[in-house]
Amino acid sequence: MMESEPAYLATLDRQLLDQPEAMLLSQLDGFLTGVVVSPDLITPGRWIPLIWAGDEGDGEPEFDTEEGLRAFLGLVMTHYHAIIDSLAHPGAYAPLLETDTRSGETLWEMWIDGFAQAMALSPGGWARIEADDDAGCHAALAGIRTLRDFADGHRDLDRQEEDRWDAEAPDLIPIWVEMLHQWRLENDPHRPAASRRAKVGRNDPCPCGSGRKYKKCCGVN
Repeated sequence: MMESEPAYLATLDRQLLDQPEAMLLSQLDGFLTGVVVSPDLITPGRWIPLIWAGDEGDGEPEFDTEEGLRAFLGLVMTHYHAIIDSLAHPGAYAPLLETDTRSGETLWEMWIDGFAQAMALSPGGWARIEADDDAGCHAALAGIRTLRDFADGHRDLDRQEEDRWDAEAPDLIPIWVEMLHQWRLENDPHRPAASRRAKVGRNDPCPCGSGRKYKKCCGVN
């Protein structure tokens, strides 16, 4: 982790590693981000058990005391609210992505895996975005699903495409997250009218990651 990151993250990282089936920190960050920007409200009672459920879905928390469990959940909620706070300030959100210490390559796979797990909790909400006419959000979802399918081994990319995604994903992920967050805010019937969504400029790079200008890619529609 970067030295500038809050001290609580180091403690949370260690405690996650102590749980046999728990998510890793980058995966948890993607998961909590997906919960926060979900078009449908996902209550803690639904998402907290998944933190330690593991691949088989039957993992249980292993803490020596109730106080230890409460302290752990306090750290999780601290990070959950930190994500919410960062999204309240445009341009402030930054995903927690691991770095390969040997190659220096940014590893986005765990973050994407966590975000995809959050999406699976409310497929109907994400379907509403797909039914909307927001090309930017469509591109964001398409990019996230491309990375998810590639990380899961369900999509083959040639080496050039793989290198491009590896290079661009760290910059695209926060853009995608902020777009999806703004869609949620603007389509929440219980929220007062929010500020207008920051639009993608016609000559800006398309958020789908194609490498083309927005006006010549998703902006065509």
